[in-house]
Amino acid sequence: MLIILVLLLCSPLFAGASAPFQVSEIDLVGNQITQTWVIERELRFDVEDSITTEDLEAARLRLLSLGIFNNVRVDYDDEGVVTVQVSEQFRFIPVFGADAVEGSLGDALKEPDRIMDIVVVTAGVADINHRGTGAVVSALGEFGARSGLSIEYRTRWLSPRKPVALSFGLRSMRVSDRHASVLGYARRLRNDRAYFEIATKRGAPSRIGLLLKYDRVKEGKEFPATGINYETGWVAPYIILDRRNLEWYPTKGIFARGDVESAFGTVGFVRSRAVLAAYLPFAKSTRPLTLATRIYGGTAQSSTPAWARYYFGFSDKFRGYSSVQSEAATYLGGEAELRFPITREVTYDVPFVGRYGDDIPFWLGGSVFFERAQTQLDGTRNDVYAYGAALHIRFPYVQIFEISASRNREEDFDFVFSTGLRF
Repeated sequence: MLIILVLLLCSPLFAGASAPFQVSEIDLVGNQITQTWVIERELRFDVEDSITTEDLEAARLRLLSLGIFNNVRVDYDDEGVVTVQVSEQFRFIPVFGADAVEGSLGDALKEPDRIMDIVVVTAGVADINHRGTGAVVSALGEFGARSGLSIEYRTRWLSPRKPVALSFGLRSMRVSDRHASVLGYARRLRNDRAYFEIATKRGAPSRIGLLLKYDRVKEGKEFPATGINYETGWVAPYIILDRRNLEWYPTKGIFARGDVESAFGTVGFVRSRAVLAAYLPFAKSTRPLTLATRIYGGTAQSSTPAWARYYFGFSDKFRGYSSVQSEAATYLGGEAELRFPITREVTYDVPFVGRYGDDIPFWLGGSVFFERAQTQLDGTRNDVYAYGAALHIRFPYVQIFEISASRNREEDFDFVFSTGLRF
């Protein structure tokens, strides 16, 4: 890991950067909804600045990281005119889907009578580019493994003059008692939550933030619960270093985050987590062969109630162990992926949805991976590892759809569908 970081931070992997040119004009094309300042803030250059083609590619990837465009092109001519052409996604999208959050889809297929204990079905609506600022507003209903309502608002950058990111939300859910599930019982908790988060602008190379949260957790009295109703406030500062070239499919750079979560109320406790990821490309191309590595860990005080411990095999899965539900007070893990392209990127148009169907990208990629983790609870340690391969499909709105197949140390086979990369 240290060697990779040294390579990324101290030694340029590729020689021969392009010659700089001076920007004479910036022309924006295609942003009928998105406000001009939202695009300009991601360019990080202005008229009369001297830049290179590498700067143009970096700006293109930052714009793609916003998640509001089908595709982005950034070009320049001999006179120094930079043209930024974006293909906007439709703002208002119906949200309807199903995801296995208490196991895997394989579990649901094996036990169809338990499908609603494994799968959560989500329905609602989201505005993914609220007022053209790149903010997201959503109202969702869920039923199945979770049931209830949630409302959320989040922005990457509040306004041209206020470079801060705000998020807040409310939710009321009946959720699985994961502690009971690990012990083989089926129980529900009622969880009402409100949160507010403020941070320096999202997408910046380094940023700090503060999450304030209130949880009300209502337990039943039957075993293995204590019957206590918890009123808990959280104060959770965090710090992020983000030097990735693309948020949802990085091929170069590093990402690090550290969180400290202090809870008070019915019971007081502290949790802390950290993650460090590095990405090393082996070629100079849009989607090069890339080695991606990550180490991550967390710990919680002994006074932490069961519902606030760390859980795996639910929505937070170890590949190879998505069906094995486990509980931890402390965990440490690491993984490595070799990611590679399978097809070139192609774009196509969907005429019946108008301009929102223009320039939709599609490509296939893959990876081979190995991961290992260690969890500990009440003095008992558990070591797991898995290896396998994954297929990555470029898909609008969710960006990446992953299908992974893996085998764990017990030689059990695991097959998982998910949206987005693990890291």
